[in-house]
Amino acid sequence: MTTTSPRPHRTLRPRCLPASALALVLWASLVATLLGGPLVGPPASSAAELPSTSETTEVSVLLDDVDPVVLVPGEPVTLTGRLLNHGSVPRRLTSLTATLSPTSLTSRDQVGRWLDGDLPRGTELVLGDDTVGPVVPASGAVPFQVEVPASVTEDLPDAAGVLPLVISATEEDAGSGSAAADAELRSTLSSAGRDDISTPLETAWVVPLTLPSDPGLFSPVDDEHAGAWMDAIGPESTVTGWLEDLDVPGTTYVVDPSTVLAQQPAPGIATPREGTVEQTPTPAPQPPATATATPTPSSTSGADGTTAPDQTVPAPVPDDSSATTSPEETTPPPDPSDADEEDVRSAAATLATTLAGLPDDQLWWLPRHDPDLDLVRRRQPPRDVVADLFAPSVSAADPLVLSTGRHDVAWPVEGAPEPGEMAQMTALVRGVDAELRVVVLPRESLTADSSALPRRGAAPLERPGGLVALGADSWTSALVAHSPQEAQERGAGAAAQHLLAHTLGTHLEDPTEVRELVVAPPRRTPASAEVLQQLSDGWQEAPWLRSVSAQDLLDRAEGSQPLSLTGEGPQEAVLGDLVQHLATQASPVDPERAEALAVSATQLDDLSVVLADTTALDSWRPVLDALWSVAWRGDEDGWLQTRAVVRDDLQSTLDGVWVTPSTVNFLTNQGDIGITVVNDLGVAVEGVALELVATNGRLQVIRQPDPVDIGADSRATASVTARSITRGETTLVAQLSTPDGTTLGEPVAIEVRVQPTGLWVYWVLGGVAGLVLVLGLARAWRSTPPGPASGSGPAQGGAP
Repeated sequence: MTTTSPRPHRTLRPRCLPASALALVLWASLVATLLGGPLVGPPASSAAELPSTSETTEVSVLLDDVDPVVLVPGEPVTLTGRLLNHGSVPRRLTSLTATLSPTSLTSRDQVGRWLDGDLPRGTELVLGDDTVGPVVPASGAVPFQVEVPASVTEDLPDAAGVLPLVISATEEDAGSGSAAADAELRSTLSSAGRDDISTPLETAWVVPLTLPSDPGLFSPVDDEHAGAWMDAIGPESTVTGWLEDLDVPGTTYVVDPSTVLAQQPAPGIATPREGTVEQTPTPAPQPPATATATPTPSSTSGADGTTAPDQTVPAPVPDDSSATTSPEETTPPPDPSDADEEDVRSAAATLATTLAGLPDDQLWWLPRHDPDLDLVRRRQPPRDVVADLFAPSVSAADPLVLSTGRHDVAWPVEGAPEPGEMAQMTALVRGVDAELRVVVLPRESLTADSSALPRRGAAPLERPGGLVALGADSWTSALVAHSPQEAQERGAGAAAQHLLAHTLGTHLEDPTEVRELVVAPPRRTPASAEVLQQLSDGWQEAPWLRSVSAQDLLDRAEGSQPLSLTGEGPQEAVLGDLVQHLATQASPVDPERAEALAVSATQLDDLSVVLADTTALDSWRPVLDALWSVAWRGDEDGWLQTRAVVRDDLQSTLDGVWVTPSTVNFLTNQGDIGITVVNDLGVAVEGVALELVATNGRLQVIRQPDPVDIGADSRATASVTARSITRGETTLVAQLSTPDGTTLGEPVAIEVRVQPTGLWVYWVLGGVAGLVLVLGLARAWRSTPPGPASGSGPAQGGAP
C-alpha cells in the first residue's frame, strides 16, 4: 500500500512536544513534587526523547460524533465526545476548545501526515468551546459538546476540502488560573463546500462475510455448538453488524455459504458394549493369549476347538501423527451459553432472509467453508478433495438464497499472486468443473504501487484468460480494518472523519478524472456500529463520492486492455503500520497434515460404502472440508482442536469393527475355521472384507471368507477354509477392510495348532485292525470244544 515520499496515516506514534508544552510539563512536575503527588507523567531529559502528548498525559480527547458528518459551509455542526482519564488520580480539566484551519489538506498523504502530527498547525478558526470538569475522575470520563453556529462556518472555503481540526482540553491551576497541562486530539472535518463537483470518485464496497476460527462451530456438543454459532451469525455478530450498520448503496457482500447452513457434526457412532474392550494396534501381529474361538465343524475336518476368555488388546493409533494434540496445542472448549439449536436455526434463517433481500448482482458466494486457494495450490491434494472444496453444489435441503447471486468468485488470502500462480489456482478450480471468472486482489497486483492514484477498479487479466481482477485499494481497505481500533483510541467520530478525509484527499489528487476506488476490508474485520453508521451517512452526503456496485466495475472492464499481474502486494513503505491489517498469517496445514486430511477424505468415502446409515459420515465431511479454510490462518490451536474431533470420530469408526483373537486346534487335512467379527458401531455394516494370511507354511488358506454383514452393536461369524501342510503351531493374521481397501480395526492374530491327519493315521488304523484280527483269532481258538481220541471206535461185545 508507496510512492516517492508519501507517508500515509499510521497508527498513533510518538511525536515531540512543543517547547511551551515541555515547559508546562516540567513546571507541573516541580509543583507535583512539592505537593507530594504527580500530576502528569515524568519529564524526559530532552524534548527529542519525549513521547507523544497522548502518552505523557493521562487524559485523552475522544471525538465520538460529528453531526452532520459532512460539514456544509453556512450550516451549524455539533462535535460530541469525551475526556478520558487513564490515570489513577482525578484530573481537573475545566475548558475545552475546538479550532479549525481553513486551509485544506489536498491529498491522502497530507491527511496522514496531519493526523500523525507531522504537519504544523497553521492559522486557526475557533469553532467553539465547552466547560468540562471540574474534575475528570480517575479511570473515568466526562462528556463534552461543542455547538458550532452557522455564522462560524459561513466563511469556510467554497471548494470541498479536508479541514484540519484540533480539540484541546486545558487543565488550570486552582490558585493562579494558568494552564498547567493539556490534552489534544488532531482530527479533520470534511467540507462539502458550495461548488459543484463534476467528476466524483466512484467507489464500490466489497465486504467479506465469513466465519471465525472457532472450534465450537464444529462441536457435536449442543451447548458449545449453539454458543459458537450465535457468536458467529447472531444479532451481536460481526456478520450481522456489517449487514445492518453499513448502509452504502451498491455494497457487494462476498459470503461463505456455510454461514446460512450452521451445520453440526453428529457425535461419534462407536458404542462399545459392556464386556468388550476397544482394540489397540500393535506394530506387528503378536501371538495373543488363548482367546475365545468356536471353530465351525465340518464333515471332513474332525477338528476340535478350545476356548479361553476374551483378552484385552491395545488402543488405536491416530491416523496422522502430525496432528496429534497435547495440552499445549489445544484450546479449551468454549463455555456453554444460554443459546440452543433452535436459536441457531433462527439466526441462520434470519441471515438467509437478509441476504435474499439483496440485489442479485450484489451477492457473491465463495465456495463453502471459504477454502484457502493459495494453500490448495501449494499442497495439491487429490482431485476428489479439490472437487469437494470447490465444486458448487446446492441441495434441495439448502436455503433458497444459495441458488442466487454469483458463484464464480475467488478471493485469495495472500493477495499477491504471480501470473503463473494465478493460472495454477484457476486451473485447480476449473479442473473440477467449477466456474471461476472473478478474483478479488489488492490493487498493487495491477499497479505495482500502493501510492499510485486509483484509476481502474477492475481489469481483465492476460493470464489466465477469461478472468477479471477486481483491484481493492489497500490503503483505504486497511483504514477500514483499522477503524475499530482507532475508534477506541480517538473516538468513532474521529475514525469516520479519517476515512472520509482519506477519500476526499484521494479525489483532490486528481479531481477532474473519472476514477474508481474499491474498498474491500479483509476477512474478519470487526464491524464497529458507531463508525459504520457515521461512515454510511457521510458516504451518502459526500458530493465527492459516487457509489457504484462491484458488478458495474466488472461490466466496464469487459473489452478493456488486459493487464498482467505484477506479483506485488501492499507496501509497508506507503502504508506503514496499516499494512499489518492486510498481512497474511501462516496456515497450520503443512504437507504432512495436508496428506493426512486427504487420507481422512478417502476413509470417509470408503466407509460410506459399508455403513448402512451414512448420516454421521455426511455430517463429518463438512468439518473435514472446513479444515482447508482461510479462517485457520494464524490459529493453529483452533485447527488442531477441530481436527482432533473429526479425526477421533473417524478413527473410532474404523476401529469399531474388529476381529476377536482366538486359539484353534486344527485336527484335519482341510476344513473351515470360524472367525468372530464384532461391530461396536450404532449402525449396521455390510460387505466388509475379511482376509487371513498364515505367517508360516504349516497351514494354507485356500478360500477367504465371503463379505461379512453385521448388525448394529452385534457380532457375526465368518468361515475361512484352510488346509494342513505339516503339524505345528502357526498364526493367521486377520484383517478387516472396506471393499476399496481401507482397513477396519487392527490386524488380529488367530493362533492355530495344526495336527493334520497324515500317514500316521493309517499306520495307527492298520495296527489297530491287525491287533483286532489277532485278538479275534485267539479268542476263536480258545472257544473251540475238544474232539474224540484218535483211533477209538465203538465198544465191542459178543452175543451169548
